[in-house]
Amino acid sequence: MFLSLSTSVWILIAAGATILNLAAMQWIIQIPKYRKRQFWMPVIGIVALGARGLAQHSTLPETLYLYAAVLIMFPLILAPVRGTITRDYHRWVEDPLTKASKGAMTWIAVSATVLMIAIGAVYAAGA
Repeated sequence: MFLSLSTSVWILIAAGATILNLAAMQWIIQIPKYRKRQFWMPVIGIVALGARGLAQHSTLPETLYLYAAVLIMFPLILAPVRGTITRDYHRWVEDPLTKASKGAMTWIAVSATVLMIAIGAVYAAGA
């Protein structure tokens, strides 16, 4: 059993992660047309990680762990730089040659890498 939790508990965790992701991303993303697109994130996660789970013959709790972890990862990465992302977007609309802030891009790259390593370490420990 993956990390000593039952499948039903992992289903509840995944459902909670979905709700948390949808709510947090609505707060983080300040641009209306992109706010609507955030609702596709759980669908894409289910399809991509479900296909991965089937291809690698993972158990349902393992797949649900990865799904929940990935959905929580995005708000954790983007929340600290939400204002910078919005400002950069509006600057880019005015002048398409404007580049994204280096600080925000560095934060996104480093925090994504650290979180993916942490997710992988927990996955390896639970498998």
